[in-house]
Amino acid sequence: MPDRSPRPRRRAEIPAHIQEVARNLFESKGYAGVTMEQIAGQAAVSKRTLYKYFPVKETLLERLLEEKLAMDLAQRDFRIDHQAGFRDSVLRLLHGSAQWCEQHADYLLPYIRYKFATFDPGAAAGEDKGLLPVWAMLIASAQERGELRSARPARQLGTYFHYLYLGALMRWLTEPRLDLRREFDMVVDLFIDGAA
Repeated sequence: MPDRSPRPRRRAEIPAHIQEVARNLFESKGYAGVTMEQIAGQAAVSKRTLYKYFPVKETLLERLLEEKLAMDLAQRDFRIDHQAGFRDSVLRLLHGSAQWCEQHADYLLPYIRYKFATFDPGAAAGEDKGLLPVWAMLIASAQERGELRSARPARQLGTYFHYLYLGALMRWLTEPRLDLRREFDMVVDLFIDGAA
């Protein structure tokens, strides 16, 4: 096991310190191979302090994975190519997503299980920085071009598309022999056939 990381002197730095220690442990031992006790020990914090900031290991995973996704999404160009239709635009994005998912496959199943287990439909919705706004933007553009019907708001259709996306992702995570790009191709076909 690597040397213990020195605990920061400033209390405000402790959560980021714990996250960095968890990230290093997850990368070296795999998510399933790391316990909260190991994280506390490696971060040189008490278990009480660790649980104060992160009540379960999945909260650490959630924070780390969502930060990584936001960082990776910020580097992408989501300008709409008006020469490419909806199908080509969304497939390009989905195939990029498949590559990202394959690189983070060890984390995705526990992350998605945790997200569904803690889903609260009554909670105030914050600004979504994931893929949902991208789907809505692509759908709105396709509606303006007449590729998709505009009887439903783009945000609503984006939500439906997002759930199709999550369904394909869950199927791939639980049936590893599947090709994620093919699963995403089927999502696009299903969505367009139902929304065109």
